[in-house]
Amino acid sequence: MAYVRYTNKVSFASVGFKNKKGFPVIFTSSKFIHRLSLQYFLSIRQNLSINTIATYASHLCDFLSQLETDNEGLLETDQIQWDEIDDAWFEGYSNELIRRYCSEADNSTNYVSQVLRTVIAYLLWCENQGFARNLIGTTDVSSIRVKKNESGKEASHPLVTRLSRQKSPKRSAPKERWIEVVKESTTLVSKQVRYRYELMIDWCVASGLRAHEVCALTTHQLPLRKTAVNAHINEENVFINLSVTKGSKSALLPISPLLVIRTWDFIEHERVKTLKPFLEIARKSRINFVEPKEIFLSSTTGRAINPRTFSNQVRSAWLSAVNSNQLTEDESVWVHGLRHRYTTNKRKALKNDELTKHLTRHKSIDSLDVYSFEYLNGEEK
Repeated sequence: MAYVRYTNKVSFASVGFKNKKGFPVIFTSSKFIHRLSLQYFLSIRQNLSINTIATYASHLCDFLSQLETDNEGLLETDQIQWDEIDDAWFEGYSNELIRRYCSEADNSTNYVSQVLRTVIAYLLWCENQGFARNLIGTTDVSSIRVKKNESGKEASHPLVTRLSRQKSPKRSAPKERWIEVVKESTTLVSKQVRYRYELMIDWCVASGLRAHEVCALTTHQLPLRKTAVNAHINEENVFINLSVTKGSKSALLPISPLLVIRTWDFIEHERVKTLKPFLEIARKSRINFVEPKEIFLSSTTGRAINPRTFSNQVRSAWLSAVNSNQLTEDESVWVHGLRHRYTTNKRKALKNDELTKHLTRHKSIDSLDVYSFEYLNGEEK
């Protein structure tokens, strides 16, 4: 079976990837480095954190292991190679993943769609780089048929689309005590990274932001510190214009002035420390470094933190809390669950579903039930 190992130290010439630990490398069952996947990871390293690449590595390792399993006991002439798979094999692999994970709480059809999405992206890269021919594409000659999305920028397999749209069972919003435990249980070591992690969680709980929305927040969107201080003195809210949202519709949200003040503290201290090594590397390399406009930056890349990275950090902290018996597996905390918590809090406090719908940016009042169904059953937070 294929397996993943992680480097103790890796150094790249590009800005932001000097002396980093934990870069993933996939080995085959024969204990050889899987060079093609390594080349793929190297090609995407500048836009993603090492943790996110490690997640992709685990997905691709599963894919490669499945191929090895399928070929066990077969003559070499009968074995199927990675560039010989087709839609039928892909469907079978999907069913195998669902059967394998159906008994585990976190491995839903949505998780399976994430694995398949990673594999699709990898195979498309292989096709575009010339390592495969007619393996995957939008034409009739492609063994695996994908479709372009409405913008024409990304390709997705119909199977992945179908799985990702299947509704997950309703889950209670994470209770505030659980969220505090997950904030304290993070495995992140750096003080500034921990502060960023906790602050991002607070934004999601206090404002109902989705993962990609909190990652896209910019310094220019934030009300001035003086404005927030004055609002706090007068016991008023401040407002932020949310430009990156689901459906790309802008929204004006009321925000706690104390949260804004804490965020300015973060920007003026921890964020500056995060940027410092990238500015120094750029100076020594004589590279023009343009400071990102986003508030929350990756300490690995110096760019906006990836939503999946943030999601993985919350999940890792939750697993750590479960392993240390601070939480049970039923006491689930996940990034989108923070939005569930916000929705439930607003629904209980306002007792006005129309206003709650507006604040949570839902299309209909009925959709609130998915986010806060325990509110309907009279459960406390």
